[in-house]
Amino acid sequence: MTSSPELTTDGAERVALVLDAGGARSAYQVGALEVLLPALAERGQRPTLLLGTSAGALLSAALTATAHLDAEEQAALLLDTLGRATKRNVMQPLWRQVPVVAVRYASETLGISRFRLRGLFGTAPLARTLARAIDWPALHGNVERGVVTASAVTATTVRSGRVTMFTETAGPEAALPQPPVEHHRCYVRTRLGVEHLMASSAIPALFPSVRVEEPTEAAGWYVDGATRRRYPLAPALELGADRIVAVGTGSLHPPEDDPDLDVAGVDLGDGAATLLGAVMDDPLRHDLRRFAAVNAEAADPDMAPHLNRHREARGRAAYRAVPYAAVAPQRGEELSRVAMEVFRANHGNLLSTLGDPDLQVVHRILGSDSPLQGELLSYLMFDPDFFAEAADLGRRDARRWLASDEGLWRTGPLDPAGGVSRLP
Repeated sequence: MTSSPELTTDGAERVALVLDAGGARSAYQVGALEVLLPALAERGQRPTLLLGTSAGALLSAALTATAHLDAEEQAALLLDTLGRATKRNVMQPLWRQVPVVAVRYASETLGISRFRLRGLFGTAPLARTLARAIDWPALHGNVERGVVTASAVTATTVRSGRVTMFTETAGPEAALPQPPVEHHRCYVRTRLGVEHLMASSAIPALFPSVRVEEPTEAAGWYVDGATRRRYPLAPALELGADRIVAVGTGSLHPPEDDPDLDVAGVDLGDGAATLLGAVMDDPLRHDLRRFAAVNAEAADPDMAPHLNRHREARGRAAYRAVPYAAVAPQRGEELSRVAMEVFRANHGNLLSTLGDPDLQVVHRILGSDSPLQGELLSYLMFDPDFFAEAADLGRRDARRWLASDEGLWRTGPLDPAGGVSRLP
């Protein structure tokens, strides 16, 4: 389901890989990609459009830097990169942040705007890790040689809320898409760097907003790309994807109704988890279902002419069916359960709390008995044991998708009741 591509094309089929937000839960995506990347390579359909949001932006940059390698080696290096994303390499300890937060909060309270509080957790370690872990010359080289047609990361301007796609392409002659003004989304050509990844992954309130300097026409303060984006698949379509692989960390299905749970008392942690779920998880699930529905309408000989006339009246190109693959947890509570199990095993006793009190402090402040506490902690669980179990779930779900009767590519619904189109 898309209009004609904006980027110039050499006629080769373009496969887009869309990696959504998720914080520490991106370990799930790494596991899924260990299965998907070789499967795509076997079919001669390696992704050449790499798009990431938040933690997905970090992965998409790492994949751009290794796109010249074979798929198995690329997946292995991605797993190695994940191994470096431990808490000490991502966030400053809270005890070091407390004086900074206190001073900045007091200055805000007293009206001294020079010292603004932009986030609770310092992320200077993440910036240093990204500078070392990603082979930046290789990333730029892969784009310049056309191994990757475009690599884009999503960030959101703090003041205006504009969704900005920082996009690196092979040359200035390739025109970038120009979405309608009402979409409040734009593409900016740039040479990707650490600042763009930091901006894309700056979860509001938790992590500090990031000042982006390049390119100058897009300079300003940015936060997490998931904050305002509503249609995660839209950039892939606008960049001319012929097929889309989407890997998320939020459930493909909404939570089941539970009237008893809904009347139970709530706390700050419940509110935070609900907000993060709405921002990080829901858009991809909704967009996948919308995408599949329009795909079906575009392939319907009775419906397609009406859709196309409507598109033409608005000056837009006709829809076309776009095959897709989508891997995400069937039920969101699996990652939440794993996060709580790892928390209790590695961070719940006195000895581990004395060694690293941060997660225990967050757990207590936000409501330690909250049913949604595991979901909240899963975004911050930069723990090797959590990474290992989350990656296993990703591998399992990717294999499940590949083993389904529909095969790798679908054009029909996410949950086919009967047969759907199977693509070669």
